[in-house]
Amino acid sequence: MSRINTPVPAARSTLILVRHAHTDLAGSFCGHSDPPLSPQGLAQLADLSQRLRSVPLTHIFCSDLQRTRQTAEPIAQRCGLQPKWLVSLRELAFGSWEGLDWDQVMARDPVYAQRWLDLYPSIPAPGGEHFEDFRKRIQNAMDAIADQVQEGCAVVVTHAGVIRTSLGDLAQLSPSPADFSKCDYTSCWEVWREAGQWSLPTENHFAIAMSCDGRRQMSD
Repeated sequence: MSRINTPVPAARSTLILVRHAHTDLAGSFCGHSDPPLSPQGLAQLADLSQRLRSVPLTHIFCSDLQRTRQTAEPIAQRCGLQPKWLVSLRELAFGSWEGLDWDQVMARDPVYAQRWLDLYPSIPAPGGEHFEDFRKRIQNAMDAIADQVQEGCAVVVTHAGVIRTSLGDLAQLSPSPADFSKCDYTSCWEVWREAGQWSLPTENHFAIAMSCDGRRQMSD
């Protein structure tokens, strides 16, 4: 009697992408700037930890900037895990626009600012990071994290631009009804990597957003 070979299911890595909590640079080009969480942001941490309480976490990653480190710490303490800080998870760098809001950018250089807006993401902010370099950095970071996580589940505390870029790329491969532009502070998004392929769950159970202070959000 011939033996039937049953295919072995591919290992699935689960990543929960989390935007850091609120800072006083909300509404500005925060980028590689390093503000701490605001009092409002600190107050958001208990709710975030509660929303993730039932997730069987095996790893926690965050960027090396203090707004993500502070956001990750209560989750890590609850789970008994040590967060791994990765420079590769930083936000897009905005060069000389760091710390400015859009009105300040327009007042400083209205011609280039309008050109940047019209051609985005084709040109960087003055002295800033090119978007394609940023995208490749994020793709490499996510692959490296999934390699470490294997069949586990990781929280990845990072920044709005990182999450929007990752989810936007995945949505082209795995369409989702979720609105990725609504990447509010402490919002959570689940992604999978299986057999080397990334995908979005049909129902993203962790896509729960908390509203911030209502000011125009830039990437931070």
